[in-house]
Amino acid sequence: MIRYPIIVLDDFFEDPDSVVELANSVEYRESDGRWPGKRSNYLSSINESFYAYFVNKVFSAFGLAPSGCEMSAAFQKISPFSENKWDAKNRGWIHIDSKDTIFAGIVYLNKNADKDTGTSIYKAKKGCFPLHTPSIKKELYKGEDVNDDDYTQQYNEYTDQFEETVKVDNIYNRFLSFPSTALHGVRTCGTEERLTIPFFCHSVSNANKQLPN
Repeated sequence: MIRYPIIVLDDFFEDPDSVVELANSVEYRESDGRWPGKRSNYLSSINESFYAYFVNKVFSAFGLAPSGCEMSAAFQKISPFSENKWDAKNRGWIHIDSKDTIFAGIVYLNKNADKDTGTSIYKAKKGCFPLHTPSIKKELYKGEDVNDDDYTQQYNEYTDQFEETVKVDNIYNRFLSFPSTALHGVRTCGTEERLTIPFFCHSVSNANKQLPN
């Protein structure tokens, strides 16, 4: 069984500017509360050839060439919820991805981005953590009004249960991948729109080694 480690790879796309151009040409849908901002349709339905290229690039980062896989990926844009980048509403909630995910990751697509708008990996201080984040998170992400003090209190109480172990800065055209068991979260959405490609791999067929270790 292949284990998918944490990988950070710069200069991921050969022509990232064209990827940004594609991202800015598509429509976005509002969040259902599970994630902040807006997401496009899956890349597989936007542009099949780009999706195939993207999947190949992802597995190349592991030195693998599978015969097939199921991967969901989309463009995501997050606008800040506050002018203060360290406001609790601008910070991500630490979580693990769904049980049907083998590994996941993100590609950062903002030039001259605030480096703090990257992603961190965490561990639970006491070895366990809540299975669900407070409902106030979903309310904010769906565009509902939330009380600032209540939100900050619940965010801090939840986040205090974790310790940061890996810090990955937001660098243009940087790729980050991590196993499904990794606790992770956005450090801050920043004060400008954040453009990324979040992706989730659900299954892999015949993931044979392509490159030497």
